Amino acid sequence: MRSKISLARATDDLLYELQSLEATDIVISCNVEPLPAFPGYPEHYETPADPGVAVSFTLNGVPYLFACDDFEAVQGNMRDIGQLLREKRMLSQLHRCATFDREFAGYKAVSIPVEASPRRKPWWKVLYVSPDAPLTVVEAAYKGLAKTVHSDLTPQGGDAAMIELNRAVEEARLMRL
Repeated sequence: MRSKISLARATDDLLYELQSLEATDIVISCNVEPLPAFPGYPEHYETPADPGVAVSFTLNGVPYLFACDDFEAVQGNMRDIGQLLREKRMLSQLHRCATFDREFAGYKAVSIPVEASPRRKPWWKVLYVSPDAPLTVVEAAYKGLAKTVHSDLTPQGGDAAMIELNRAVEEARLMRL
């Protein structure tokens, strides 16, 4: 579907709804480059390949995320999110059972904890070979090092070292395919 409104109007309408909700920490994400000398967007701009829009904000201390990519143009997706926020705001004003918590429950932003992993060494450094070493050399290095780090074969061996060694040889094998 094509949107008949401009991107500037869709942005203004969306921001109006967010301000009406008293949202904070607002981030509007889309693939349209901001213009440095112009505070809005002209009627004609280069349409991005991905017209999707995501809007994140905080409401009463709770983070929310709304996203839309159903329309062919950024302004259509932005407009759709703005209208959805407007409808939810109006429902919560008209009906006692339609609270913000209930209306926005499916849009709560979930933070996924990411375990910090130490920077891994390249496979050739783990195996003590050159990056262009033949697979036979890589395999021989792996077998030799496995004897020194495998916990069943040596008392000072450990699981972490063997895991790193296995990862390195698998990466080397994949590089040779």
